[in-house]
Amino acid sequence: MATIIKLGTLCLDDTPIKPGAEYKPDAKISIAPGAEINWVAVNGLLIADRCLLAGIRWDDLDAQGLVFGKDITIGHQDFRIRLLKVGTQEDAPNEWDAALDVTGEENCLWNWASGFFWGQETTKNPSSRALRGYLSARDYSWTTSSDWSSDLGFRPALEPLPSDGLRPGSRACALGGQSILYGDIVDQTAYDVILRPTKKTALAEADKGELAIPLPNGDLAVDSPKAVIQAYPGEIHTEGDR
Repeated sequence: MATIIKLGTLCLDDTPIKPGAEYKPDAKISIAPGAEINWVAVNGLLIADRCLLAGIRWDDLDAQGLVFGKDITIGHQDFRIRLLKVGTQEDAPNEWDAALDVTGEENCLWNWASGFFWGQETTKNPSSRALRGYLSARDYSWTTSSDWSSDLGFRPALEPLPSDGLRPGSRACALGGQSILYGDIVDQTAYDVILRPTKKTALAEADKGELAIPLPNGDLAVDSPKAVIQAYPGEIHTEGDR
Protein backbone atom coordinates (compact mmCIF):
# COMPACT_ATOMS: atom_id res chain seq x y z
CA MET A 1 0.00 0.00 0.00
CA ALA A 2 1.46 3.35 -1.00
CA THR A 3 0.19 6.89 -1.40
CA ILE A 4 1.67 8.65 -4.42
CA ILE A 5 1.45 12.34 -5.25
CA LYS A 6 2.54 14.26 -8.31
CA LEU A 7 4.53 17.35 -7.40
CA GLY A 8 7.11 19.45 -9.22
CA THR A 9 8.91 19.49 -12.55
CA LEU A 10 12.58 18.55 -12.80
CA CYS A 11 14.81 21.16 -14.45
CA LEU A 12 18.42 21.36 -15.58
CA ASP A 13 19.62 24.95 -15.96
CA ASP A 14 15.96 26.00 -15.60
CA THR A 15 14.92 23.88 -18.60
CA PRO A 16 12.21 21.28 -17.81
CA ILE A 17 13.21 17.67 -18.43
CA LYS A 18 11.56 14.31 -17.86
CA PRO A 19 12.50 12.27 -14.75
CA GLY A 20 15.15 9.68 -15.58
CA ALA A 21 17.08 11.85 -18.04
CA GLU A 22 20.88 11.85 -18.22
CA TYR A 23 22.60 14.54 -16.16
CA LYS A 24 24.56 17.22 -18.01
CA PRO A 25 27.88 18.02 -16.27
CA ASP A 26 27.79 21.23 -14.23
CA ALA A 27 24.09 21.81 -14.96
CA LYS A 28 22.06 23.36 -12.15
CA ILE A 29 19.43 20.98 -10.74
CA SER A 30 16.11 22.48 -9.60
CA ILE A 31 12.46 21.58 -9.18
CA ALA A 32 9.88 24.00 -10.56
CA PRO A 33 6.10 23.99 -10.00
CA GLY A 34 4.22 21.30 -11.87
CA ALA A 35 3.08 17.70 -11.52
CA GLU A 36 5.66 15.67 -13.44
CA ILE A 37 7.43 13.90 -10.55
CA ASN A 38 5.91 11.01 -8.60
CA TRP A 39 6.64 10.91 -4.87
CA VAL A 40 5.78 8.11 -2.44
CA ALA A 41 4.58 9.36 0.96
CA VAL A 42 6.18 7.15 3.59
CA ASN A 43 7.36 7.70 7.17
CA GLY A 44 6.78 11.44 6.94
CA LEU A 45 8.91 11.87 3.80
CA LEU A 46 8.15 12.18 0.11
CA ILE A 47 10.57 9.86 -1.72
CA ALA A 48 10.95 9.94 -5.51
CA ASP A 49 9.56 6.76 -7.05
CA ARG A 50 12.61 6.50 -9.33
CA CYS A 51 16.00 8.07 -10.05
CA LEU A 52 15.22 11.55 -11.35
CA LEU A 53 18.65 11.80 -13.00
CA ALA A 54 21.03 9.15 -14.32
CA GLY A 55 24.78 9.39 -14.84
CA ILE A 56 25.55 11.67 -11.93
CA ARG A 57 28.34 11.62 -9.33
CA TRP A 58 27.86 11.94 -5.58
CA ASP A 59 30.30 14.86 -5.79
CA ASP A 60 28.01 16.60 -8.33
CA LEU A 61 25.11 16.36 -5.89
CA ASP A 62 27.20 17.49 -2.95
CA ALA A 63 28.41 20.56 -4.86
CA GLN A 64 24.76 21.66 -5.20
CA GLY A 65 23.84 20.97 -1.57
CA LEU A 66 21.65 18.02 -2.51
CA VAL A 67 23.33 15.33 -0.38
CA PHE A 68 22.64 16.52 3.16
CA GLY A 69 19.89 18.93 2.26
CA LYS A 70 18.91 22.39 1.16
CA ASP A 71 15.59 24.19 1.53
CA ILE A 72 13.44 24.67 -1.56
CA THR A 73 9.93 25.85 -2.38
CA ILE A 74 7.78 23.98 -4.89
CA GLY A 75 4.79 26.13 -5.70
CA HIS A 76 3.82 27.33 -2.23
CA GLN A 77 5.16 24.35 -0.27
CA ASP A 78 8.49 24.34 1.58
CA PHE A 79 10.72 21.28 1.73
CA ARG A 80 14.27 20.21 2.46
CA ILE A 81 15.51 18.18 -0.50
CA ARG A 82 18.25 15.64 0.21
CA LEU A 83 19.51 12.12 -0.37
CA LEU A 84 18.12 9.30 1.71
CA LYS A 85 20.03 7.87 4.64
CA VAL A 86 20.71 4.35 3.39
CA GLY A 87 23.11 2.97 6.04
CA THR A 88 26.87 3.01 6.55
CA GLN A 89 26.89 -0.74 6.02
CA GLU A 90 24.54 -3.50 4.94
CA ASP A 91 21.69 -4.22 7.40
CA ALA A 92 22.26 -1.01 9.41
CA PRO A 93 18.94 0.74 10.20
CA ASN A 94 18.16 3.33 7.53
CA GLU A 95 15.41 5.29 5.78
CA TRP A 96 15.37 3.26 2.57
CA ASP A 97 14.82 -0.12 4.20
CA ALA A 98 12.30 1.43 6.58
CA ALA A 99 10.33 2.70 3.55
CA LEU A 100 10.41 -0.74 1.93
CA ASP A 101 9.21 -2.31 5.18
CA VAL A 102 6.07 -0.17 4.94
CA THR A 103 5.33 -0.16 1.20
CA GLY A 104 6.84 -3.41 -0.06
CA GLU A 105 9.64 -3.88 -2.57
CA GLU A 106 7.82 -4.02 -5.90
CA ASN A 107 9.77 -2.61 -8.82
CA CYS A 108 6.52 -1.31 -10.32
CA LEU A 109 6.31 1.09 -7.35
CA TRP A 110 9.97 2.00 -6.77
CA ASN A 111 11.62 1.39 -10.17
CA TRP A 112 14.77 0.21 -8.38
CA ALA A 113 15.88 -1.99 -11.31
CA SER A 114 16.66 1.04 -13.48
CA GLY A 115 19.94 1.73 -11.68
CA PHE A 116 21.75 2.35 -8.41
CA PHE A 117 20.98 5.49 -6.43
CA TRP A 118 23.29 7.41 -4.14
CA GLY A 119 22.79 7.61 -0.38
CA GLN A 120 24.22 10.13 2.04
CA GLU A 121 26.63 7.84 3.87
CA THR A 122 30.33 7.23 3.74
CA THR A 123 31.15 3.52 3.99
CA LYS A 124 34.12 1.87 5.71
CA ASN A 125 36.32 3.29 2.95
CA PRO A 126 36.44 7.09 3.53
CA SER A 127 36.35 7.82 -0.21
CA SER A 128 33.36 5.55 -0.92
CA ARG A 129 29.65 6.34 -0.73
CA ALA A 130 26.72 4.00 -0.29
CA LEU A 131 24.53 2.88 -3.20
CA ARG A 132 21.19 1.06 -3.14
CA GLY A 133 18.96 -0.71 -5.65
CA TYR A 134 19.58 -2.01 -9.19
CA LEU A 135 20.36 -5.67 -8.39
CA SER A 136 17.45 -5.89 -5.94
CA ALA A 137 15.35 -3.49 -3.90
CA ARG A 138 17.55 -3.91 -0.83
CA ASP A 139 20.90 -4.40 -2.51
CA TYR A 140 23.72 -2.49 -0.77
CA SER A 141 26.78 -1.42 -2.78
CA TRP A 142 29.33 1.37 -2.78
CA THR A 143 31.76 3.23 -5.00
CA THR A 144 33.90 6.34 -4.80
CA SER A 145 32.14 9.70 -4.61
CA SER A 146 33.79 10.82 -7.85
CA ASP A 147 32.78 7.72 -9.81
CA TRP A 148 30.59 8.22 -12.88
CA SER A 149 28.41 5.67 -14.64
CA SER A 150 25.09 5.79 -16.45
CA ASP A 151 23.87 3.37 -13.75
CA LEU A 152 24.44 5.86 -10.89
CA GLY A 153 21.41 8.01 -10.18
CA PHE A 154 19.79 10.72 -8.07
CA ARG A 155 16.71 9.66 -6.08
CA PRO A 156 15.88 12.54 -3.71
CA ALA A 157 13.61 12.74 -0.70
CA LEU A 158 11.56 15.77 0.29
CA GLU A 159 11.33 16.53 4.00
CA PRO A 160 8.25 18.76 4.56
CA LEU A 161 8.87 22.01 6.44
CA PRO A 162 6.09 23.69 8.47
CA SER A 163 4.60 27.02 7.43
CA ASP A 164 4.47 30.01 9.75
CA GLY A 165 1.43 32.15 10.36
CA LEU A 166 -1.27 29.55 9.78
CA ARG A 167 -4.59 30.39 11.46
CA PRO A 168 -8.26 29.40 11.21
CA GLY A 169 -9.42 29.96 7.66
CA SER A 170 -6.03 29.11 6.13
CA ARG A 171 -5.91 26.49 3.40
CA ALA A 172 -3.44 23.87 4.60
CA CYS A 173 -1.85 20.53 3.90
CA ALA A 174 -1.00 18.03 6.66
CA LEU A 175 1.75 15.50 5.95
CA GLY A 176 2.87 12.65 8.19
CA GLY A 177 3.43 8.91 8.12
CA GLN A 178 1.96 7.63 4.84
CA SER A 179 -0.80 10.25 4.82
CA ILE A 180 -1.41 13.58 3.10
CA LEU A 181 -4.54 15.52 3.99
CA TYR A 182 -5.63 18.97 2.87
CA GLY A 183 -8.42 21.39 3.60
CA ASP A 184 -9.22 24.54 5.59
CA ILE A 185 -8.08 25.02 9.19
CA VAL A 186 -11.08 25.37 11.51
CA ASP A 187 -9.24 25.45 14.83
CA GLN A 188 -5.84 24.57 16.26
CA THR A 189 -4.27 23.81 19.63
CA ALA A 190 -0.90 22.52 20.77
CA TYR A 191 -2.25 18.99 20.35
CA ASP A 192 -4.28 18.99 17.16
CA VAL A 193 -5.44 20.91 14.13
CA ILE A 194 -9.06 20.69 13.06
CA LEU A 195 -9.10 20.47 9.29
CA ARG A 196 -12.22 20.71 7.13
CA PRO A 197 -11.49 18.76 3.93
CA THR A 198 -12.10 20.78 0.78
CA LYS A 199 -13.64 17.66 -0.73
CA LYS A 200 -13.80 13.94 -0.02
CA THR A 201 -10.54 12.37 -1.18
CA ALA A 202 -9.03 8.93 -1.42
CA LEU A 203 -6.11 10.29 0.62
CA ALA A 204 -8.39 11.03 3.58
CA GLU A 205 -10.07 7.64 3.33
CA ALA A 206 -6.70 5.87 3.19
CA ASP A 207 -5.43 7.49 6.39
CA LYS A 208 -7.40 5.09 8.63
CA GLY A 209 -6.70 7.12 11.76
CA GLU A 210 -2.92 7.20 11.36
CA LEU A 211 -2.71 10.98 11.16
CA ALA A 212 -6.26 12.18 11.84
CA ILE A 213 -9.49 11.14 13.54
CA PRO A 214 -12.75 11.84 11.69
CA LEU A 215 -15.21 13.97 13.66
CA PRO A 216 -19.02 13.58 13.50
CA ASN A 217 -19.42 16.72 11.37
CA GLY A 218 -16.92 15.51 8.75
CA ASP A 219 -13.95 17.53 9.99
CA LEU A 220 -10.60 15.85 10.73
CA ALA A 221 -8.71 16.17 14.01
CA VAL A 222 -5.07 16.02 12.88
CA ASP A 223 -2.55 14.90 15.51
CA SER A 224 -0.15 17.87 15.55
CA PRO A 225 2.92 16.03 16.91
CA LYS A 226 2.66 13.52 14.04
CA ALA A 227 2.11 16.03 11.26
CA VAL A 228 3.82 18.85 9.42
CA ILE A 229 1.27 21.54 8.59
CA GLN A 230 1.95 23.61 5.48
CA ALA A 231 0.13 26.40 3.73
CA TYR A 232 -1.29 25.07 0.49
CA PRO A 233 -3.56 27.24 -1.68
CA GLY A 234 -4.20 24.61 -4.37
CA GLU A 235 -4.85 20.89 -4.55
CA ILE A 236 -2.48 17.95 -4.55
CA HIS A 237 -2.35 15.89 -7.72
CA THR A 238 -2.58 12.29 -6.57
CA GLU A 239 -2.75 8.73 -7.77
CA GLY A 240 -4.25 7.87 -4.38
CA ASP A 241 -3.54 4.63 -2.58
CA ARG A 242 -2.33 1.51 -4.33
